[in-house]
Amino acid sequence: MKLHYAHGLILACAFALGVPALAAAQSVPAADMPVQTNSAPLSWNRLSPQQQGQLAPLRGQWDRLPPQRQQKLADNAQRWASLPPQRQQQVRERLQRWANMTPEERKQLRENMRAFRQMPPEQRQKLRAAFQRFQSLPPEQRRALREQWRNADPQQRRQWLRSGQPEPKRPPGH
Repeated sequence: MKLHYAHGLILACAFALGVPALAAAQSVPAADMPVQTNSAPLSWNRLSPQQQGQLAPLRGQWDRLPPQRQQKLADNAQRWASLPPQRQQQVRERLQRWANMTPEERKQLRENMRAFRQMPPEQRQKLRAAFQRFQSLPPEQRRALREQWRNADPQQRRQWLRSGQPEPKRPPGH
């Protein structure tokens, strides 16, 4: 996979799904991270009230998760409990966003993150900087960018990525 194409996939995920892809990369729930342990399923009722509170967005999926992912999430929930309240809220929101994704959206995000991790460090840094620029835009400009991305055909997307254009072209007079 070409680097600029991988870059585009990650941006596409951010724009198309409306999810901060890099933020997600830093906190993709362990529900989708492979873990190499063999353990018995962890019943929701065996979680502490604190763990249940942290993992509440995943409650509906809990019994369908592989045991090793349940354990990893339970371990993370304990760690998350020691975070400042604002960061705990971010974790809950990301878990909720993850829980609301379709299986296809999750698969696409996992593929994009795999591509991101395979990029050279310099390329990852450029992508992080571009994402931070995107995040610093006012919400209406971010929505306009997402919409422009959704409406672009593959060739237009490639051209846009190559140009490094930070925002959509504005119609004359605006």
